Amino acid sequence: MGMRGYYFALDDNLVQQIGAGDLALKSLKIDKYPGLDIDRSWEGIHYLLCGDISDGEPPLGYVVPLTSDKGIDFGSFGAFSLRAEQVAEAVQAMSELDEAQLRLRYDFPAMVKEEVYPLEAGTVSNEDEDAFFAYMLQHFNEIRRFYSQTAAEGKGLIFYIF
Repeated sequence: MGMRGYYFALDDNLVQQIGAGDLALKSLKIDKYPGLDIDRSWEGIHYLLCGDISDGEPPLGYVVPLTSDKGIDFGSFGAFSLRAEQVAEAVQAMSELDEAQLRLRYDFPAMVKEEVYPLEAGTVSNEDEDAFFAYMLQHFNEIRRFYSQTAAEGKGLIFYIF
């Protein structure tokens, strides 16, 4: 089945409380909030945008937040929170990237060498460079739409891997 990435949007005050440890993430009924499943594309997209598998610089590091300073104890892999203003910064950064610019950032051999998930897990064939880019692009575009809607509503979000 693999490790999938999932976002859900919620009131920025709740994000603050969760981030501060005042509210346990596990106490929320996550399925009642707007969400987005990005399948196994999370680390690939983070690498595409940040050139690393973790701790990417903002605002592109906010797109798939994997920074240690945003970590929340949740599930096997933890969760990451973004405040409303960080979501808005990410939307602005993503709006400046089109498919051609993403293609210029795409270094498939480096991703294979670095064992970027899901390439290392055998989910995507190491032989099909174009198919992997298309897979990431599809999910990147879904993330951009989800973030735009979340920012328009003034909400923050939580990202976790399951």
